[in-house]
Amino acid sequence: MKEFKVLDQNTLHEGYKYLAKKEKFFKKVLEEKNYEINPFSKKEGFEGLVSLIVEQQLSVASATAIFKRIKSLVKPFNPEEFIKIDSEKYKEAGLSKQKIDYCRGIAHKIIEKELNLQALKKKEDHEVIRELVKIRGIGDWTAQCYLMACLRRLDAWPSSDLGLIVAIQRFKGLDERPDYLTIEKMSESWSPYRSIAALILWSTYDKE
Repeated sequence: MKEFKVLDQNTLHEGYKYLAKKEKFFKKVLEEKNYEINPFSKKEGFEGLVSLIVEQQLSVASATAIFKRIKSLVKPFNPEEFIKIDSEKYKEAGLSKQKIDYCRGIAHKIIEKELNLQALKKKEDHEVIRELVKIRGIGDWTAQCYLMACLRRLDAWPSSDLGLIVAIQRFKGLDERPDYLTIEKMSESWSPYRSIAALILWSTYDKE
């Protein structure tokens, strides 16, 4: 089984040093924050994936509150228990009908052994993304965030994330929000530490 470098204290500081040399902006933010940036971490597997689906198109605060209510309903938090709960309970918790359908679909795929989230940890980044985006309800943002938050990979890059887009617009002094291709091109020099670049950028967006 191939071993992948993951986000930990050592690789985090390697990434800080690398990115501080690449961009003055990163160096400035890191110094202001004393090289302490909030992590983005979730449980690997079904729970983490559901949490990310809840977060789609919502503020972090709203998503956190909704997911907390969902967790209080599903004990233990696994696909088998998830599908036992009536959809009305999820709606009362704040989850939309569409997201309920997405999560139920994923739960059934896991139960029926059509989806093996455990196996993803053995795959290359691009393979993980390719597998996840096949699933209804999972696009590039959710797949990239799963790669970063659940598998703790170093080079995930959720380029469609509004927080990243706004943060990049500010630090580059752009009149308009950059498009997907611009952001992808810009991030190339931050590889193989784009997950850490995202954490730094998010930290500036959070304080606005």
